Amino acid sequence: MGEGKRGKPRSELERLEIFEQLAGEYFRMAALFPPGGAAGADATAVDDDQRHWVDLFRAALLRKFIVRDEHVSLKLVVRALRRCNVSSDRRLAEGADEIERLFTAEMVQGRQHAAPEPDAAGPDRFEDVLYGRLLHGDADRFHRSGWARDRTRLEAALAGRFEAEHALSRALELVRYGFAHGLLRPPG
Repeated sequence: MGEGKRGKPRSELERLEIFEQLAGEYFRMAALFPPGGAAGADATAVDDDQRHWVDLFRAALLRKFIVRDEHVSLKLVVRALRRCNVSSDRRLAEGADEIERLFTAEMVQGRQHAAPEPDAAGPDRFEDVLYGRLLHGDADRFHRSGWARDRTRLEAALAGRFEAEHALSRALELVRYGFAHGLLRPPG
């Protein structure tokens, strides 16, 4: 598939500008809905249900940063950081390497779970949950996402997604540092 989608940033610098705003908005929203929400020893079934849906909402919003060919994916943000670091600033270069190490393939692809597969559809794919249940009503993906009714498996898949927040936070910090110090410019 590739990045030829509509709305592609006009430059790598614009990608970083858009990323900075969207990642900042994501973390402002996430602070309002922290992982685990109100769940605890005294949590009611309503609290548990609310936490479940808040976690799904957060995961849906996180998608644009972790799916490989989305315009502000961490993969493309790292590429843009390297290309726009025209002064070869060491902190930016080392930070891009760090983000690349933090952002693992498992975060994108989801994890294999110990629980048996509900059918022969293959590995748990959180994308099927997003497109079959949350963002769209794609019938094929809806049927493949039947495993999502098992809260234990779904929460395990979500946990893998939220591990990406550390890499996302580090990338946001680095992009803000680069802009604040005038270190990011269009590649020449």
